[in-house]
Amino acid sequence: MGIRPKIFLIFFAFGIIPMLLLIYVNYLNSVEALEAMLRSDVKRETVGIASYVEARQREQQTALAALARTTSLRAFVRDAKQESATPPQAILPTAASASTNDVPENVRETIGTFLLSNRYYSAITCLNAGRRVLFRVEPDLHATQGAALNYQTGYSSSNSNADERVWAAVDGTPLRGKLAREPAGIILRYTVPVFTAEEGGGASRGALVADMKVDMLFDGLAGILAEFAGTPQSHISDPALPPRIIVALDPKGNIIYHTNDVLRYQPLGSAMPSFKLVADEMLASDNGWAFYDSTGSRWLAAYHKIEPLDTSMSVAGNYSLAVAGLRRRGLISLVLSILVGVVTAIALTLVVGRTARSIERVTEGAVAIAGGRLDQRIEVRSNDETRLLAESFNKMSDRLREQMAREAESRQFQAFMRLSAMMTHDLKNAIAALALIVRNMERRFHHEEYRADAMQSLTLATDKLRALVAKLSGPVESLSGEYKRPRPTDLVPIIERVLALTAAPASAIHQIETRLPTSLIASVDPERMERVVENLVINALEAMGAESGRLTVEAGQTDDGKPFFSVADTGPGMSDEFMRSRLFHAFATTKKQGVGLGLYTCREVVRAHGGQIDVESHQGSGTCLRVVLPSAPDHRA
Repeated sequence: MGIRPKIFLIFFAFGIIPMLLLIYVNYLNSVEALEAMLRSDVKRETVGIASYVEARQREQQTALAALARTTSLRAFVRDAKQESATPPQAILPTAASASTNDVPENVRETIGTFLLSNRYYSAITCLNAGRRVLFRVEPDLHATQGAALNYQTGYSSSNSNADERVWAAVDGTPLRGKLAREPAGIILRYTVPVFTAEEGGGASRGALVADMKVDMLFDGLAGILAEFAGTPQSHISDPALPPRIIVALDPKGNIIYHTNDVLRYQPLGSAMPSFKLVADEMLASDNGWAFYDSTGSRWLAAYHKIEPLDTSMSVAGNYSLAVAGLRRRGLISLVLSILVGVVTAIALTLVVGRTARSIERVTEGAVAIAGGRLDQRIEVRSNDETRLLAESFNKMSDRLREQMAREAESRQFQAFMRLSAMMTHDLKNAIAALALIVRNMERRFHHEEYRADAMQSLTLATDKLRALVAKLSGPVESLSGEYKRPRPTDLVPIIERVLALTAAPASAIHQIETRLPTSLIASVDPERMERVVENLVINALEAMGAESGRLTVEAGQTDDGKPFFSVADTGPGMSDEFMRSRLFHAFATTKKQGVGLGLYTCREVVRAHGGQIDVESHQGSGTCLRVVLPSAPDHRA
């Protein structure tokens, strides 16, 4: 997976998804908080409005009691008691009998002031102590100018509908009746005793029967609700989309009051079928709250029982409308978040694409440099970290070229020095052999046999010098280290030839002992192995110096059938410290005129053939070097 998909996955996993989850969680928390707030508001508003209606009702009870105690009304009822009673069945209400002449002026003024200042009553009926209707007064709803009252007299007692408890009442407390449906609306009838003298159980009294319009107690609640909700009244009273609905029901489920006037005085089941479940709970219990749906909207309704009116009222808040605003804000936040994410993704695409192209150029240049194209240049135009990386690669390639050039020169110089040291060593060995011949020639030149051997040794020494000169004339081939592949070779002739060249001239000083088999086959390069034998023999002779000693050369096979040869001398030997830390190291020697490449070269040649070279030496008792080589395949095959 490339860097761009990874960055997008990281941005999506740790940026977009957490942001969307945060918006969703905030939305759920806001909805929960809004529901809790709305539930608290409608409960508070319901209790407040119910208390307000109850306060209005108590005010009207107090006003009725005060009306019944007015002096003019009490005197009128008392005086009416002294009149002869007309048989009830003989008095029938007729339009012609309706007159205000039978009602004193002061009584009409008291009653008129009360009714015209209180819009809550549809009618007031006055009875005397004989339970006879003295008058019935109603506001004239059809009056064209000002307010007018209609007085009716001549009613029989059967038309008063007075509460029978009033005739046994001991005080002037109004007696509340049942709710009734009248042409004027839903009526709550109050009966108030009018005592002609002192109050008491046996006192003479008449009665006032007042029909209170219950819906008028709820009139103006939109403004009261606005005070509770802190919302303009126009928004609450708007029937098209009210955020609050106020409903008041009588015990039979009829609508006494509704925020929408069209629904008043109708049965709830037909006017508000969606509110039926809430209405059932309202009529069955005192207080509570519930949800209900209306035309797809969800409402939260709280209800409260108004005991003095025997009604239940409810305030419902439009939950869907309240959440709709929150949902709109949430949707706007979601859209804005997505837009921010898209813009960020586009910007990230441009930045990452540019960076990715720079990284690709750096990668291509790095691969080319790794492949050996050190002249490759990486060009990056951006100013970010990739430019620094490209410049670092360019500097690295420049330094690599310089370092490789220096190393090539160093390798050539080291190879030349190594070749020079090897040639010097070979020349030293050849000179040592010639020196032995010259040194013995003075004493034994008169022997013909010696002269023949000396001539043969000189010829071999000359051939070696000629071979060295040939190597010097071809330094490239010499530096390459090319050698012949190992092949089955008889070591005995090689050992004898080396002894004839190097040890035979020293036989006058040193004792030469050989224990060689007839044939000893090993898989070696003859030329290189001959130099190993020559190095070991010359080292042994030089170690013994001018003092007489014994050179022992032995060859054969080990217990496991591998060919070996050994060269031992009786020289001064080597210390353990020298053998542990310096033996077989280049340029390490104990001889004053030694180069220190002999044993190092011997070990490298033996190892190249797959063999090993061991040393055994003690100071004062000489040294023995033993070479074990891999056995050759059956040379006859």
